[in-house]
Amino acid sequence: MEEDGLDKVILALSYGKRRTLIIRLGESGPMGIKDLKRELGLSTGSLYHNLLALGELVEQTSDRKYVLSEQGKRVYTVLKSGLLPPPTASEMPKIIETLVPVWFFTNLPSWIMMPMAALILLSLSASSLYARMGLALLLPLTEVSFSSTLGSVALSLLLVCLLPRLVFKRRSVETGFLTAVPFCFLPQLAYGWIMLLSSPPSPFPGLLQIVAGGVSTLLLSAAIVCWFKASPQAAMLTSFLILYLGAAFQYFVA
Repeated sequence: MEEDGLDKVILALSYGKRRTLIIRLGESGPMGIKDLKRELGLSTGSLYHNLLALGELVEQTSDRKYVLSEQGKRVYTVLKSGLLPPPTASEMPKIIETLVPVWFFTNLPSWIMMPMAALILLSLSASSLYARMGLALLLPLTEVSFSSTLGSVALSLLLVCLLPRLVFKRRSVETGFLTAVPFCFLPQLAYGWIMLLSSPPSPFPGLLQIVAGGVSTLLLSAAIVCWFKASPQAAMLTSFLILYLGAAFQYFVA
């Protein structure tokens, strides 16, 4: 068994939720998301996270149902033997799993991601220039020039794509993650248009900026969970690190 496959088995045997998920799929066969949510009592984010974490132990059928792979069936047999001790690893806080919207990307059709990503970037750049408000690493900047606006967007994409790769020690980044990154900027796009169209100007620009940055962080965390197979906690820590570096690098693009 390859090292990555062995890691998945160890994770499956260490977390109670994943044990329950494997046993349920082993007993019932192919199941859809709604059925799994109802029978296991998990939130959408928690369920998707645990399915992703099981990796090759679980497969998806043509009708978008989940079923155990051959390797997953062997793990199921071991679990049903009753010879294993109870899981000792602590469960992830439900609040973190619920906050990270993994479902946003798992439910998004793959064919629409590339054109939507391009449209978001074009809209973001256009609105930033028109409203004189640029984007620097998930943090909006006001009163910026043409060059600083383009620089802030480019630096944002560079940092968001490279930092998770360094943190999770990946040699390359999947195309799916690259196309998912612009979706994380949607709250910033909404923030820019709200500030532009507000008449009179919004009395809570600081609060709106914080909310936009927070939602962007959660979306970025979800993308990291999906494409780097990271835990929600590790994904959120990485996202906050990106925000921190973004604040530090603002001065280079302002």
